[in-house]
Amino acid sequence: MMKRLFVTGVPVTGNDFAGRKQELRAIRHFLQNGQSVVVIAPRRFGKTSLILTILQELQKSGSYVADVDLFTILNKKRLAEAIVEKTLENKKIESIVSRIKKGVSQVVKNIEMKQVIEDYQLVLKFAEPHVSLDDLLEAALDFPQKFAEKEKRDIYFFYDEFGDVAKLDGDDLIKLMRGKFQRHSNVCYIFAGSHESLMNELFTKRKSAFYKFARIIYLEEIASPDFADYIRKRFKQEGIGMSDEAIKGIIGKTRCHPYYTQLLCGFIHYIIAGKKKKVEQGDIEDGYEEAFISEKTYLEKLWEELTVGQLETLFRITSSESLYSNETRTNVGRSVKSLLFKGIIKRTGRGKYGIIDPFFEEFLRRNR
Repeated sequence: MMKRLFVTGVPVTGNDFAGRKQELRAIRHFLQNGQSVVVIAPRRFGKTSLILTILQELQKSGSYVADVDLFTILNKKRLAEAIVEKTLENKKIESIVSRIKKGVSQVVKNIEMKQVIEDYQLVLKFAEPHVSLDDLLEAALDFPQKFAEKEKRDIYFFYDEFGDVAKLDGDDLIKLMRGKFQRHSNVCYIFAGSHESLMNELFTKRKSAFYKFARIIYLEEIASPDFADYIRKRFKQEGIGMSDEAIKGIIGKTRCHPYYTQLLCGFIHYIIAGKKKKVEQGDIEDGYEEAFISEKTYLEKLWEELTVGQLETLFRITSSESLYSNETRTNVGRSVKSLLFKGIIKRTGRGKYGIIDPFFEEFLRRNR
């Protein structure tokens, strides 16, 4: 069986999931009391893993669940298909839309699929060549509610990277979704997004269609005691000791950033596995350099996407310089606003900002 140790780059659940006890409890409580939730966090903060962990728990308790990642959805037709297919997976029916589009006659030979078609005529519309896309999408958005009513079971529906809805005729689709979702008494929705400014625009502005629709949860870095326990336990499973000082050294490098903490621990383990029984400070330094090099392409791309003015603002943040020295307030304000929108910085106080990604902050220091 494949060993999973310090996994990065993909959502994790179960023993691979670290910390977030308070967030798990709060979100589960809201959902089970019929309150939709929006989770906002920077990229690589583990929001997808958090919500998938909760969905697994809800599923084990007998509820239906579904999830659609809007980052992977290219058009409204595919969105309609994904909503229906993900909902029907609760009946252990997978890819039914794809099969129907290839030919209904073959699908109905399967007794279970034939029953689904009889119960939910909507699925047949995906095989019609001239069906109205708008009608199809409207019906698909209502499908989870109709499914829950017929099955007499609540469903929790997760839209990941919800900010990407903007690429699908955003304003009209958002209004349509809100109009539908607010009438769904058997469906509770979870939304997640990486760009705080965009998600706030969708859920906190009075003129937004989703204003006050969902309880907002902002994810911070994982609490250091929780991460410390996780790191110590993981290394112990490999027969490797980890002192409190070593753990502080790791957390000090990553600032408890979920992705980078896992990444650094993975490289430390790679360096000492089969060679040592205890992590030393030199191993942390070596592991950090290896981890940093592994992220070079990502960090360079992030750098290249920024303007000269934005980079200058970031340099000043890293060195704790005044943001407004030798620069007009208007230009700096514009840079700060764009960096907040991109999810690169966050407010840490009045007129104060911090860089969210600890590796990118180090990259800026080394390349100034």
